Amino acid sequence: MNREVNELTVLECVQHNYQITGTLIRLSGENLNYLLTTEKGERYVVKIVDDDMPSEVVEMENEAIGFAESAGIGLHFPEIVQNIYRKIETGIKHPFNGSNQLRICDYIEGTILYNIPDISDKLLQNLGKTVAQYNLAMQDFDHPAAHRNHRWSLVEAGNHRDKISLLEDTGKRALLQWAFDAWEQAENEFENVPWQFIHGDMNLENIVVEGDCVTGLIDFGDACFNPLICELAICLTYIMMKREDSLHAAGIVTRAYTEILPLSDTELSVLVPMICGRLASSIAIATERRSIDPDNPNWFGDLEAGWVLLEKLKSSV
Repeated sequence: MNREVNELTVLECVQHNYQITGTLIRLSGENLNYLLTTEKGERYVVKIVDDDMPSEVVEMENEAIGFAESAGIGLHFPEIVQNIYRKIETGIKHPFNGSNQLRICDYIEGTILYNIPDISDKLLQNLGKTVAQYNLAMQDFDHPAAHRNHRWSLVEAGNHRDKISLLEDTGKRALLQWAFDAWEQAENEFENVPWQFIHGDMNLENIVVEGDCVTGLIDFGDACFNPLICELAICLTYIMMKREDSLHAAGIVTRAYTEILPLSDTELSVLVPMICGRLASSIAIATERRSIDPDNPNWFGDLEAGWVLLEKLKSSV
């Protein structure tokens, strides 16, 4: 999908199908998300997604958000707004991309964790606790669409090995190869750890905070049925890229998580290899995207931070 849209077309679609008028501001990140502000000051998020997204996956996201909301764990989630035809998605056609789907979600008030320059230890503790509470709340949720193949599924990280050849730097090739090899250590233990429905993308752009507390989780687009330990591994990957004292920060989050949801020795043994797998996938996908569209930094903004953390992990094991 082209990464630009005709905003006037989006506004016309919203007005016609939701009877909402307002203004749009592009939100940061790789996806086509917009902040919609109405004349009354009400705010929503407008998401433009590929037309080939299976309806079952959209249904899964909607049901998962409803399930999480009803769990009563003190978090806010972006409930999907139905259009006037009582549908959760609306077809939209525009000159750049052709046919896509439009979705409107509630806007979650607060600060995106990625935008906080200095993440405190207290906030890290709360983050670990919150991720564990969310995972506990979702233990009984499942949906057929969650059992899918997905490029960001951590159990499928090995599918991105072929992108190593896109790197010209032999040192970086060797480092990325090492990361995929480390992930394979975890792959061998997949059948020995618990699986469940997970959010699947606990990166800092999907976590909303107020002060030193996590108050919301957004973007369930990568949700899937995976080993539970993947959730913590993904979260730690992005925290470690954000903090210079990456290992110390990871320890704070992990200790807080395990106070709520204890992990087995096997799960703890694969945690670092899973982090390596997430880093390897992210770097490989970002490298491929840069080769396709070098002028779109939203596709590979954390690439250099990923290399730095991978070097640090290799030197620490």
